[in-house]
Amino acid sequence: MDILKKRGIKLLNKEVKGYNYKCSNGVDVDMGFIVEYRHIDTINEIVEDIDKALAGNFDQIGNDFIGTDAGGIAFITPNGIEFYDEDGKNILPPVCPLDEFKDLLIVWRDFLNTPPYSGQKMN
Repeated sequence: MDILKKRGIKLLNKEVKGYNYKCSNGVDVDMGFIVEYRHIDTINEIVEDIDKALAGNFDQIGNDFIGTDAGGIAFITPNGIEFYDEDGKNILPPVCPLDEFKDLLIVWRDFLNTPPYSGQKMN
C-alpha cells in the first residue's frame, strides 16, 4: 500500500496571496515535520543518510541531526527518526521507522518537483 494512503495523507497545492504553497492535509505528524523541508538537496542528503542507517552503516552518517528551518528537532537513530521537544531534551513519541520516513521524504521531494512549484505565481 502506498505510504500516503496508509497514513491518510493528502498533498495539496494552495494559493496564498496569489502564489502556490505546497503542504499536506495535516493529519500525520511525521509528514507535518517533513513539509518544513523546502530544499531538494537537503531532502536528498537525509535520504542518503537514512539509506546508510538502513544498511547498518550508521557510523558513516556525518550528521544525524535532521532539524528543520522552522525549528523542528529530530535525529536519525538506529531505532528510527526520533523527534524532540523545542528544548531538545525529551523524545516525542512515536519514533518513526526509518523506511517510512524515507518513503515520506521521497514522496514530498517528488511533489516539490511537480508543477505548480512552491512559490510560483498563480494566474
